[in-house]
Amino acid sequence: MTNRCFPELRQLANETTLSDHWQQTLLPFWQQLQHGHFTGVNGIPIHYSYQLTPGATAAWVISSGRIETAVKYSELMYELVSAGYSVFILDHRGQGRSGRLLPDPQPGYVESFQCYQQDLAQFLRQIVQPNGHQQHLLLAHSMGCAIAAALLTGAMWQEWHSFFSAAVFCSPMFGIHSGPVPTRVAEGLALAYCRRLRANPLAQAGYFPGQQAYSDKVFAGNDLTSSPARYQALRDCYLREPQLQLGGVSCQWLVQAILAMRQLRRDVVNCQTPVLLIQGSADKVVANTAQRQWFNALPAALPKTLCSINAGRHELLMEQDAMRQQVFAAINQFLQQLA
Repeated sequence: MTNRCFPELRQLANETTLSDHWQQTLLPFWQQLQHGHFTGVNGIPIHYSYQLTPGATAAWVISSGRIETAVKYSELMYELVSAGYSVFILDHRGQGRSGRLLPDPQPGYVESFQCYQQDLAQFLRQIVQPNGHQQHLLLAHSMGCAIAAALLTGAMWQEWHSFFSAAVFCSPMFGIHSGPVPTRVAEGLALAYCRRLRANPLAQAGYFPGQQAYSDKVFAGNDLTSSPARYQALRDCYLREPQLQLGGVSCQWLVQAILAMRQLRRDVVNCQTPVLLIQGSADKVVANTAQRQWFNALPAALPKTLCSINAGRHELLMEQDAMRQQVFAAINQFLQQLA
């Protein structure tokens, strides 16, 4: 059996020095990564970035969330590389530096979540696997969890069911936050509304009610993080490169997301990968109840841990220092148990 040795992660910058850290360290680090594209489903160019760390036996693969782009993860990637890991990340189709799918680049759109899955599988096969690391670790956030979890559990993706030594799901999109309305009721209402628009392709590609093009929102009242410094770093990513901006979801995206999440609930019993699920108790983007239901349905014998970060919002990897350190501590402890 391959020897498992997982270096410990630690936070390398705090909120008070983060702005300087971005300018002096993280942006130069981002620029020296290996960057490239491959041709995904239906000819869409998929952007990826990676760093091969000398001597690394384990590599992290990052599956990011909706609207996100790889440069946003520069702080985390720098910490992973500094700990002694290699790191790989891709921009999902329709966002970041990957190809957009509509003439208007702003609406969040996808033909099917299987397209996301096929892109990720191709990334693993063509870019990640050939580098020959002994261990592969998955770190996914929000929508990226819904994409990656399908590869770990779906019948059509059995070649990846045992590929990762562990999966870390941060704020996974296994259900969308719907306030006092139960998730399944909200999903049914959303599907019924979008079904009425099915005959009109333009309406399907247009925004779901309440969604709109990207706007640079101030920190106050945001649902993503309680860290002003990391929220500003997030805004700066999209202000530096406006072409990375993405707006709200389309009806088509929402329908496909609901169908994908329902499939994940059916397939969860197939999971063979040890799972660490980390949720924020104050998350108002995805449904914590749906996460717990998915987690509780995992096979009983599977190594698994659910960690709740008190007062944490949706972006746990961009939260205040104390919360972010709790996330790292949970990852370190989980990997130590596996090792």
